[in-house]
Amino acid sequence: MSGPPVAADASIIERASDWLNPILVKETRQSLKSRQFMATFFLMLTAAWLISVFGIVISGAGVEYRAIGGAFFFFYYVVLSVAIFLIVPFGAFRSLLSERDLHTWEVLSITTLKPRQIVWGKFASAVVQLFIYYSAITPFIAFAKLLNGIDVPTIAFVLVASMLGSMVLTLVALTASTLGSQRYWQVFLTLGMLGGLLMCLFFALTRVGAGMQFGFGFDEPGFWWAIAVMISFVAAYGLLLLQIAIAQLTFDADNRSSGIRLAAAGIFWLALLWFLALLLFGGTAGLPSATGGVLNGMLMTFTILSGIHWFMFGLFAATEPDVLSRRVRRDLGRLGLFRVLAAPFVPGGGRGLVYLIGHMSILLAFVIGASLMFGTVDELTVRFAMGVWCYSVIFIGLGAALSRVARSVSGDFRPSHARVLTMLFLAVASILPQTLYFLDRFRANPNDSPVYFISDPFSTLYRLREGSINTQQSNLLLFVLGIGAVVSLVVNLRAMLAGMSDVARPYVPPAPAVPREVIRIV
Repeated sequence: MSGPPVAADASIIERASDWLNPILVKETRQSLKSRQFMATFFLMLTAAWLISVFGIVISGAGVEYRAIGGAFFFFYYVVLSVAIFLIVPFGAFRSLLSERDLHTWEVLSITTLKPRQIVWGKFASAVVQLFIYYSAITPFIAFAKLLNGIDVPTIAFVLVASMLGSMVLTLVALTASTLGSQRYWQVFLTLGMLGGLLMCLFFALTRVGAGMQFGFGFDEPGFWWAIAVMISFVAAYGLLLLQIAIAQLTFDADNRSSGIRLAAAGIFWLALLWFLALLLFGGTAGLPSATGGVLNGMLMTFTILSGIHWFMFGLFAATEPDVLSRRVRRDLGRLGLFRVLAAPFVPGGGRGLVYLIGHMSILLAFVIGASLMFGTVDELTVRFAMGVWCYSVIFIGLGAALSRVARSVSGDFRPSHARVLTMLFLAVASILPQTLYFLDRFRANPNDSPVYFISDPFSTLYRLREGSINTQQSNLLLFVLGIGAVVSLVVNLRAMLAGMSDVARPYVPPAPAVPREVIRIV
């Protein structure tokens, strides 16, 4: 005689839960039993019910003939937005941060759980709460649809976009929670996170309100192309944030850099592919053709954004210690002949500099190739890209060299110290010529002597972009900057070659130690 169906179903659920992430199970159980979740859930239901009741009462008779569904939907969306843009991300932020406050992180770190499982479990728990809040507000949104004034595509687009936005904010919150180990940093991070989430909540409400009033442009091809680009970059940056959070929770002897470097490179290649697709197929897809001044402006913007992207990640990669642990070396043996190609993505300052220079060179080659292919790209765009390449190599190379020299002098020197010093050098190099110029009353025009400001990348790149200096002066600027980039490469050449060869050589595990008694017998 078989048991009751309820018991059988319970046993199936118990067996299925064993395959789930244990952090997901633990966090979901704790969150669903917490006062914060219960209060938020019932406040959402109460607020939505009050909006429905008082909204119908205020609307008066003949409500079924008036277009008031949009107003009801927006008020319901305000209630939902508070939960998904404020409560869920901040709850995820506090969930991971409280592991350090309650001293439970030490217990998690000695278990078989990997940092990847911990981060994914926290994120999945937040997504479960997100779906529960959506399920609570769905009947009220369906009621708004029964009224006139709003259509299904608008509702579906707003809800799906808001869900993706809440997931991104949750990833940002989880990543930010891993950055503060000291108590005072946690206070600043908490205040900053609350302020940022409130700004995102205000932006979402403003954007949805404007879209419902003026329309979202569903009939325009450019709108859906922009949505596709945004979704792809949201997914790419979400993966990058996950890699950063996992790296912050990984111990120092493990590989903490390869995932971040791969994700950062993937974002760059994604942008490159989208830009190339726009250049080749933009006209046939119903988008404005990128020619002439439009193409130059787009290339300038792409170069600026890519330069900022690679300066940030290149600075972090080039200032890492070059020493590889045995764990990382052992894992490199699995790559076989691909070790040389994978070397720039392996932790280490010298390899990080190769990683930066390689991608910056690809960016410069892309700009030059676009100018040769289309013929409408002016020289200012190419000179600007060359200037960005030279300044990136100079300052990142300076940070890499400074990091190696300082570590050889003091073992307490950290990569973060080298990054701060590099940014200070950049600030001093930018401010000093401007200060000297204002102190010199006899200098009439800064464009008369642009080399005077060559240490300031911002003013120099601005002049190269605007074309406020003639061709001869531009050539002189690029020549001096090229010399500086070559000097930076020469200073770091030995470290780059040593880093690449260190990964290219196959790893030979150390021989086991022979006991002293055996040595004496022999």
